[in-house]
Amino acid sequence: MQPSKMDFFCKLGYCKQDICKVLENLGQEALEDDVLKELIRMGSKPQALEDQAQPSQLKLVARGSCSTSPGLKWLGEDESDSSDSLRPIVIDGSNVAMSHGNKEVFSCWGIQLVVDWFRERGHTYIKVFVPLWRKEPPRQDSPIAGRSPSWGNLAAIRCSLETEGL
Repeated sequence: MQPSKMDFFCKLGYCKQDICKVLENLGQEALEDDVLKELIRMGSKPQALEDQAQPSQLKLVARGSCSTSPGLKWLGEDESDSSDSLRPIVIDGSNVAMSHGNKEVFSCWGIQLVVDWFRERGHTYIKVFVPLWRKEPPRQDSPIAGRSPSWGNLAAIRCSLETEGL
């Protein structure tokens, strides 16, 4: 085999043993495309791809978040909680309500939908933060829609739901 051909396939990441095996089958004058097809057909992978398939020893953590040890518990997390694998949920109630109300109305229904969605998935620890001024009666410039009589004058969702900031 020509050294330049061997170098070419080695630079692509294939090992010399696989290249020689393919060339024995196809002949020394085989076209590069044919050699590559045969290397792929026989399952040979470039070394770079095999290295990528190996799991990394490093643990990546998203920016702005923190890694927690398995032994650490979240504040307020119950030891007997059956949903051990579920994380606590914190909802920006104002953002959700205004988005659901198309940026025109503070929609309590939007908050209700989000809370129900998480509850259906087994979450039990859900906190909704709503600005303190939402306690006030709605004004012309900031209407509130979807209040249930059971919620009283607050933009809270349910009596059983723990909320902060009200």
